[in-house]
Formats: sequence, structure tokens, C-alpha cells
Amino acid sequence: MFSSDLEKSVQIAERVGTFPPLPAHEFARLLDKASRYPLSDTDLIELINATRSDANCEIVLKFSSAYRRPHDRELLLLPPLYFSSICENACRYCNFNKDGKRLDLNEFEREFSFLVGLGFHSIELVSSQDPEIYHKADGFSPYNQRFLTNSLLPYIQLASRLLNANGGGMLTTNIPPLDVESLKVLHENGLDCFLIWQETFNPDQYRRLHAQKGPKTTQSFRLDSMENSIAAGIKHLAGAFLKGLYDWRKEEVHMYLFDRYLKTKNGRGFSIIGSPRVKGHFAESPLIRAYGVTDREYEVNIALDRILFDGILWLQTREPFDFNRRLLRRFGGGVILTLVSSTAPGGYFAPASARTQFPVSKQDLLDSVAVLEADGFAVRYAWDEADLSAFQRKREEKR
Repeated sequence: MFSSDLEKSVQIAERVGTFPPLPAHEFARLLDKASRYPLSDTDLIELINATRSDANCEIVLKFSSAYRRPHDRELLLLPPLYFSSICENACRYCNFNKDGKRLDLNEFEREFSFLVGLGFHSIELVSSQDPEIYHKADGFSPYNQRFLTNSLLPYIQLASRLLNANGGGMLTTNIPPLDVESLKVLHENGLDCFLIWQETFNPDQYRRLHAQKGPKTTQSFRLDSMENSIAAGIKHLAGAFLKGLYDWRKEEVHMYLFDRYLKTKNGRGFSIIGSPRVKGHFAESPLIRAYGVTDREYEVNIALDRILFDGILWLQTREPFDFNRRLLRRFGGGVILTLVSSTAPGGYFAPASARTQFPVSKQDLLDSVAVLEADGFAVRYAWDEADLSAFQRKREEKR
């Protein structure tokens, strides 16, 4: 499991910032290598550390702008559907808590049907660590988190049934990490992609940000849920770190090492690479204020993602539409994009009464799509896991 390799990963990542950046010509050579072949630990550290130079940042932005990814004139739309914000965790950068809201199945069906009615056939189901949905099974421990699926499964089954009745599509979940048996049940009932944001990979920072009681305090189980998902037969994995919780360059090293580990040990890595950034008043917390990610740094990080990862990138509504549009016009498409988003349960069919998880940039869906189509992009509401597979980059395995 990757959690057993985390200490080694930390030792590698923490080397960033401890030596001078590469000269421009050596950095350009390494970028080209990274676009075609897997990198060694040494090359990876040299590459990421080199972006501490403004001149090298310009090089990676220019290189990535000219680099073509699969289906680079197409955009796959993916909205989230939050079905609970009641949470027993107490993360220090999130609004969800024990006083949140849970959708009943009728409310959930209304929300899901509303999104399907807009034309969406790929939907992300999102929930907090709601103890009434994620019942702890006998033998539960922080390091062996076993759950019952009785309360969770009806949401998955209903979503799958509604999709199938409307021509099919793809279900992704952004839910707490689960054990293999629970994930098998979800997969058998329609789950195509399991998503976990790792928040921060750095163990010390992770402990500081998750110091309260709750299943999320155990970082190793969160890390290993990716391999639990693979063992359960789920075809696609989605991962990310939350930009702004720790040094983003060191997090990028961890993300690459994690993806490479999954490919080496399990034959496949992340199908989706997320790009969430801390937003709202939590960004001013003294625990994370020093790690704020500027727009310029965010753009450099996206440029690196396009070179380092085979999985499709996901641009989200944490960022303003005009900023995401600028990224698309600079780098091209071949990405997942979220254009409408409610981060409070029940916010699509009618205005939400619950608090949001984080602020989002609201857009008018049809107007935004029209702008993107005028930019020359084909915007797709209806897609499935076969499309996600087709958008993966294929490259040589050895030099």
C-alpha cells in the first residue's frame, strides 16, 4: 500500500527548495523528457524544483501551451451533486459539521433528475462523513475502517437507475474512503469512478489540519482507499491535493509518485487529476496562510499537470469562469470542466437552505457553453467511462 511508501515519498518531496533551480536549457530538455517518458526520482525533483525560477516558469507555460493532449478541442462537463453535509470530521478548512443537511431519497431524485434534465449524463455524487450514511461495521478501527452500505447504497442505486433510464452515463463518487467490500458493492451497483482528494500528503500538516476526532484523522486509510478501489474492480480513479494546504510543488512531487506507484503496482494510475484550490475565509488561517497559491502558480501547476500525468485534468468552479477559460484558451481542452455547482445539498432544483462547503464561481450554463463553443470547443454533457478512457494520454513506457 502507498501509505507504507509515504515516508520515502516525504523524503523525496522535501528536497524541493534545497538546491538551485536548473538552468533554462537543462530544464527545457527535462520537460521534453517528461512529456514522453516516466521520470526517475532525481529527474522529478530537478523538474519541480526548477519552477522556482521565473524564467523556467515561462518555459513550462510556453512548452505546455504548444503540447497537445488527446481530444484537445473537446470539453467534458461534470457537475457535483451533494447529498449530505452532516460530518463527524472537523477539517480546519471546511464548513461541513454535525449541523449540516442530508437529502432524503425523494430530494435526491429531484436533484439528480434536474441535472439529467439539463443534459448531464456524467455526475459526481458528493457527501461528507455522515455517520447515519456511513455506519461503522463490527471490527471497525481507524486503520481498518469497515462500513455497512445499507444507508449509502440506495443513493447509488437510484442514481444508476435514473441514468440507465435516460440512455446511460457515468457515476463518480466523492465520498469518504471505504473498505474493499463496501466498494465492491458500490461497483456492482453502478459506480464507475472513485474519487478521493488527498488534501495534503505531508503527514505533519495532515495531522495539524485533522486533529479532531473522526475517521479522517487516519491518513493511511485515506491513501490506501485508492488501492481498495482497484481491488474492488472499479475501473477509474480520481485524485488530487488541495492547493493551498501545503507547499504546492512538494505536493506535486507526491502526486506524481503516487500515480507512478499505482501504475507500477496495479497497472493503472489516476484517470482524473483534480485541481481544487482553497477558497474562502479558511485561506487566511495561520495553519495554511503561508501556502497560498497565486493565480500564476496555479497556472504553472496546471501546465506541469498536462506534462506529467496521463489522466485527464479537471477544472472546477472554485475558479472563476474567465480564469478557467483563459487556461483553456492557452493550453487547449481535452479536460473535464464544471460549469454549474452547488456545494450545499439541495441547491439545484431550488435554492439551498444548507451551508456550502466552499464558495464557487456561479455561471449561467447556456451562456458559458455558448462562449466556449465560440472559442472552438465541442462541449459534451453526455459521456461515459469509455470516453474517459479515450481521453487518457498514451505514451512510451521506456526511454
